[in-house]
Amino acid sequence: MNTYCTTAEIKTYLGVSGTSKDTLIAMLNKMATDELNQMLSVNDLALHKVTGEIHDGCGATKLVLNDLNVRAIGDIDDDGTAYSQTDPYDVDNYILHLDDGVFGDKRKVTVDYVAGWDAAGRATITVSISGLASNATITLGAIATDGFTATRGVNWTAQATDALEAAAIAAYIDAQAGTRAFALGNVVYVVEATNPQVVTRTLASSDATRLALSAATLSALDFPESLRLANMLLVSGLMARRKNQKVKSYTIGTKSVTFTSDEDAAEFKRLIAPFQRASVFVI
Repeated sequence: MNTYCTTAEIKTYLGVSGTSKDTLIAMLNKMATDELNQMLSVNDLALHKVTGEIHDGCGATKLVLNDLNVRAIGDIDDDGTAYSQTDPYDVDNYILHLDDGVFGDKRKVTVDYVAGWDAAGRATITVSISGLASNATITLGAIATDGFTATRGVNWTAQATDALEAAAIAAYIDAQAGTRAFALGNVVYVVEATNPQVVTRTLASSDATRLALSAATLSALDFPESLRLANMLLVSGLMARRKNQKVKSYTIGTKSVTFTSDEDAAEFKRLIAPFQRASVFVI
């Protein structure tokens, strides 16, 4: 599970010192993250890839995707036929507008996409295999001792298409400590996994044209601070409930959650309100 706040940040918010509660706070942070995801009806708020999300076709020109802040659209399968359009995809947060309809029956359309915010450092590698050297390299700098260099033909196998090559590169990087990675088309997304908010890991490639980098450092934080505060409020409530089982619970949507005061509950509702889905009817 991707988390949105660090243990150290939550300790600062709670005014907790020492390390005796670190394991407890890390556990409650995961629970709070899951609560927040459920309240906003998403799989994840941090940058991630969604594969094969199922939708109805029936001539729809608008698809309401499951996750917020959609960043890029990959393959759209219209009941066995690849959907494509000349114009770039028009995405409004989580609503995908299509130039032409998708005509597969109910639950016969699938979509691959990238969604979420950068809760940690991130950069991309755009892959083009034409002319790419058999021993091309990608190097990730170290945070502590987890840096590495990946070599084509050694750490990943050369592939027949740009997209397959990107997938092979992503699979190798994702298996290493300190980073996670995924590919959409010919673009590899490399994301810091050591610690949310880390933006100092360096990224380099041996071929700036065929392994083109969006940046030389995993950076580009844009995770909403209001959602991070909402996450911390949930952790604070879980801590309070652990100490006092009679602490007051509040119903938000379909969830019952605990806060330390009416003021915290009202603040939480205000923080998540801009990210809650409007009622959308697809016609």
